[in-house]
Amino acid sequence: MIKKAILPVILCLILVSSCGQNDKQASLNESELSGSTPVSNQIAPEIIPIPSPEPTPEPTPEPPRTAVLMAAGDCVLHKTFQDSAYIPEEDRYDFYSIFSPIQEYLAESDVSIISFESAATNNRKDYTGYPLFNCPPEIFDTFKFVGFDIVNNSNNHQLDRKLAGMFETRDNIKSRGLDVLGVYDGEEPRYLVKEVNGIKIGIMAYTYSCNMNELALTEEQRYKHLALIDRERIQKELADMEENVDVSVVCMHWGVEYRQQPTEEQKQLARDMISWGADVILGSHPHVVEPSEMIEHNGEQKYVIYSMGNFVSNQRRGASGYPLTNKELAEDSMLVKVTFEKNPETGKTIIREVTHIPTWLWRYRENGIFRFKIIPVPHKEFYRNNEYDAEVLAEAYASYDRTMSLVQDYKAEP
Repeated sequence: MIKKAILPVILCLILVSSCGQNDKQASLNESELSGSTPVSNQIAPEIIPIPSPEPTPEPTPEPPRTAVLMAAGDCVLHKTFQDSAYIPEEDRYDFYSIFSPIQEYLAESDVSIISFESAATNNRKDYTGYPLFNCPPEIFDTFKFVGFDIVNNSNNHQLDRKLAGMFETRDNIKSRGLDVLGVYDGEEPRYLVKEVNGIKIGIMAYTYSCNMNELALTEEQRYKHLALIDRERIQKELADMEENVDVSVVCMHWGVEYRQQPTEEQKQLARDMISWGADVILGSHPHVVEPSEMIEHNGEQKYVIYSMGNFVSNQRRGASGYPLTNKELAEDSMLVKVTFEKNPETGKTIIREVTHIPTWLWRYRENGIFRFKIIPVPHKEFYRNNEYDAEVLAEAYASYDRTMSLVQDYKAEP
């Protein structure tokens, strides 16, 4: 009985022991499969953040481009004026001391123009004043040295030594590295283009007459070699120039001598030229200063100066000849400074600013000879260091008042 009772107990113990071994083996296998380190002690992988892309910077707008044009009035070279520059011991002419005071002002320009009313041939025995002018070509050395770039020879005295003299004058101008307006062979464009800071400035010139000396030429010669005022031709040539430039400048030798106001015909022609594309009109010929004005066209401001006066001459108080009255008015002139501004994004070019710098031509005696000097007057009381005697400055400032009563500076709104 006891043996029968013990046998079942033994079988139970064997089964329990077997089950424990199976659980232990299963637990071991799970540990081997998962690695030797418990899950709770494992190090999580490092998470590296992806950087946000840098924002693309806005492009910096290109600043406006500018170009400065300067223009001077008429050089009317009377014999007294020529003789003042003669150095007899060297048999040469030197005009520099006359023009030297304007050199610093021309240095502010990118393009500069002066009107030259004379021939300038190489015949040393043929220099004369009024009424048929012929001047030593050394004048062009001075023009170049003080900073002028272009000589406008389209005027009533350009044929004072006939057609051959006109071309010789042109050659003498160009040999100094200067450009010429108003004298043509017939094939070249009848305008100049000067590009400054990406701004193309077109410049052309016309004259009312050549004192009838043009009548000695054939019609073909007049058409090919001169630039006489002709409305239809101006309109066509201005349109041609407009296609190749940003701004158009027209030099006009016109008007009534010694009159300080333009004629109605001049004013109408100025407005017509603006409607044809002119941005700036620079007038000469009357020997006295005439008014300036800004004319609005299609929402843009255009500039006209009807006459810049005599830059140099011997027309003045104390001299014979014309003008018969109010001779002091022929002593007044100016430098006109026009600043153009181009928007590089739109390509549009405007007149940003116009400044008038009045000048007065001083004549004085030195060793029994008349001498001349241009005195620029940017503003009243400009000279404070005894540069000139009080009497001289009084005349210069009086000239300033006369000129500024007729012209007005301009500055475009920002």
